[in-house]
Amino acid sequence: KVFFCNSGAEANEAALKLARKVGLDSGIAGKSGIVAFNNAFHGRTLFTVSAGGQPKYSQDFAPLPNGINHVAFNDLEAAKAVINEQTCAVIVEPIQGEGGVIPADIEFLKGLRALCDQFGALLIFDEVQTGVGRTGALYAYMNSGVIPDVLTTAKALGGGFPVGAMLTTDKFAPHFSVGTHGTTYGGNPLASAVAGAVFEFINTPEVLEGVKHRHQYFLDALNKLNTEYPIFEEIRGQGLLIGCVLKAEYAGKAKDITTWAGEEGLLALIAGPNVVRFTPSLIIPEQDIDEGIARLKRALAKLAK
Repeated sequence: KVFFCNSGAEANEAALKLARKVGLDSGIAGKSGIVAFNNAFHGRTLFTVSAGGQPKYSQDFAPLPNGINHVAFNDLEAAKAVINEQTCAVIVEPIQGEGGVIPADIEFLKGLRALCDQFGALLIFDEVQTGVGRTGALYAYMNSGVIPDVLTTAKALGGGFPVGAMLTTDKFAPHFSVGTHGTTYGGNPLASAVAGAVFEFINTPEVLEGVKHRHQYFLDALNKLNTEYPIFEEIRGQGLLIGCVLKAEYAGKAKDITTWAGEEGLLALIAGPNVVRFTPSLIIPEQDIDEGIARLKRALAKLAK
């Protein structure tokens, strides 16, 4: 079942509200706890900014909704210490985007799935950034084989047009009866038509396999550049969501690099102060990757001076 909305934040808001409603309907007293992860990002509504694990986004809006515990990402033992009968949901990104382009370990995701099954909590995958082909699979959960109870998607879903969605199973969807949750423009005909066209284009072997090929081509080019300008400690990610982690001696310089890259006509993002993030088009030609690397090289040369 799908709930359509207008953004990733709205999709995550819906997911968290659904989890609280399922917890309430369970009849278990106090089953409203939410477990999230340090450095996560889930949006900028009051609920989603509270679930996010980055105080810089939430510190100005106290008091925040309570009942949310944050623990270390990729630390299953830390998660085990806080997930219990009062937990209604665990929300996690298969790859932390804003948090540094950090992929979740498959065993970590399998462990969360088992804990949610054990305690009757919903496992929510925030795929706002990783979804719609970004990792080389239609959705990143397909790379791990771990199936969530709720999946959220947006960003690329509309190809630049505002649309988001929360997906859940037949088991949990009925807890949102008519009027329990809604949005005026969610699922409007234009947004739905755009999302349908995006899916029709991206959900093909040619595009998804092409992302995997471009990932390797881009990675090889970045590694080659890093031999000339050894600035990055690690280059990580999946598909065309790639993060370049700065060495300790260049700590805090990610913003400078993206600024210099912009001066060269190359758009790049930061993912924290020490990670340069690249999220190019899923169908970027190899010659454009080459040109982008040449422009990045000129930007890195400024740092290396």
